[in-house]
Amino acid sequence: AGELHAPIVILSGACATVIACFGVCPAEAARIRIVADPAFADGFVGTVRRIAAEDGLGAFYDGFGPLVLRQVVFGMIKFYTFDSATTALFAALPALKAQVSTQLVVSLLAGLAAGVASACVSQPFDSILSEVNRQSGRADVAQA
Repeated sequence: AGELHAPIVILSGACATVIACFGVCPAEAARIRIVADPAFADGFVGTVRRIAAEDGLGAFYDGFGPLVLRQVVFGMIKFYTFDSATTALFAALPALKAQVSTQLVVSLLAGLAAGVASACVSQPFDSILSEVNRQSGRADVAQA
């Protein structure tokens, strides 16, 4: 099981994020539209209603591909970096396992490293996703 630890952690991150994307995608589409055009509608609910009325429900999932790629890369890197950082810190300084407070510090540091690493590698996909959801009408991911 030791040799499969890294692939299991990475696969866990990927699976969790793919499932989450089905719920996140519509909210992300509305959020990006609100940021790109604040005058588009009045608030989140108004934006959702207008997108649905003008572009259809499918418009909420136009950015699904880039979102899944962004989130899967983000999730895999986040899970793997966090797991690797905590393992390395506890291996280097076993005394950190002795108290809950030091375990929390290790988790905080590993979480910080994981957040920075995952944000760096997922940023290009975020740019594509923002471009897809920025305008009215059905988007073509290939043109983004």
